[in-house]
Amino acid sequence: MIEETYQITWTILKAAENINAGKYKLAEFLKGSKSKDVAYLSNEQGYGGLLWFNINEIITFIEQLEEMDLIKRTSIDGYYSVLGLTEAGRKVLDEKIRIELQIIKKEKPLIVGDTENITLELFKKGKSVPEIAYGRNLAFSTIFEHMRRLVANGYVSSSEFVEDDKINKILEAVGKLKKHFMLREIKEILPDDITYDEIKCVLADKLLKHKKIINE
Repeated sequence: MIEETYQITWTILKAAENINAGKYKLAEFLKGSKSKDVAYLSNEQGYGGLLWFNINEIITFIEQLEEMDLIKRTSIDGYYSVLGLTEAGRKVLDEKIRIELQIIKKEKPLIVGDTENITLELFKKGKSVPEIAYGRNLAFSTIFEHMRRLVANGYVSSSEFVEDDKINKILEAVGKLKKHFMLREIKEILPDDITYDEIKCVLADKLLKHKKIINE
C-alpha cells in the first residue's frame, strides 16, 4: 500500500482543520485537483496530499472519519456547511493517534470502449498482457494501450501487471527530472528491459501532481 492508512487520517484531519470546505471540495483539495474551485488553495499545506487516490476513494475516507465523529459538518453563516475537526479529531491529530481506515474501491461505470472492455474481462480472468495479445491477435502495444486507459480510469492498477521493481525505478526516474519532461527522458535513464508501454501505464497510475509529460 502506498502509505499507512493512519497517515491518511492525519492528512485529512489537518486539511479539515485548515480548509473551510465541504466533503467534495475537501476531496478535490486532497487529490490536488486543478479545478478552479480548489486551485487557488494549491499553496496550502496538504494540497495533493492524497494524490495517489481517486476522488471517490478520498470521499470514502472522509465519510469514515465522519462516522467516527472525528470530523463534522458546521454551518457557515447559515447558508452552507463545511467540515471541521471535533474535539476527538483534534486529539487524534495533535497526539498522532493511529486511526486505521478502510480503502474502499467503488465500481465505476465502464467508460472505455468495447475493445478495452474485452481486454479487461480477459485480464480479470487471469490472462497476462502477452496472453491477451496472442489470444486477440493484436500487438503488445495495443493491449498495453488498453491497459493504460483502464489504469487511467481506475479499473486496474499498474502494480497488477508491471513488476514492483520496475515501478520503483520508473518513479525514481521521474523524481530526478524537472517539472516538465518528455517521455523519452525517463526512458533514457531506465534499464533497457523497461518499455515505453510500461512507463506510460505506471505514469497513468502514479504520476506526481507537479509534473507533466510532454510529447507523451
